[in-house]
Amino acid sequence: MRTTDLSPYVAEVDEVVVGTATALLMPNVTYGCAPTAFIEAVVVRPSHRRRGIAKAMLQRILTDARVAGCNKVQLLSHKRHAYDGAHRLYASLGFEPEAEGFRLYLTESPAHLPTRVK
Repeated sequence: MRTTDLSPYVAEVDEVVVGTATALLMPNVTYGCAPTAFIEAVVVRPSHRRRGIAKAMLQRILTDARVAGCNKVQLLSHKRHAYDGAHRLYASLGFEPEAEGFRLYLTESPAHLPTRVK
């Protein structure tokens, strides 16, 4: 699937990629037709965590979303990240836990996640 509304973000230290994130702008018919930004795949190498890299990438994405005229930015984070600092990072940037997300894997489920909840 090809789209011009998907933006990859890369953080480098000494010409080595240490962090990535993606943002997708989606047109919207509510809120005056202002687009919504979706942030996904915020990942920083373990050796470079707690150095402000994820925060810098997210701040850039939020700036770009404002420039694009977005009304809302959505970011999904797995519940397991409530304990590793990610949720505190998101809250420090103004994100609020507001909704419950649902996920369906169409091909292969990640090995570390259960495929079925009983």
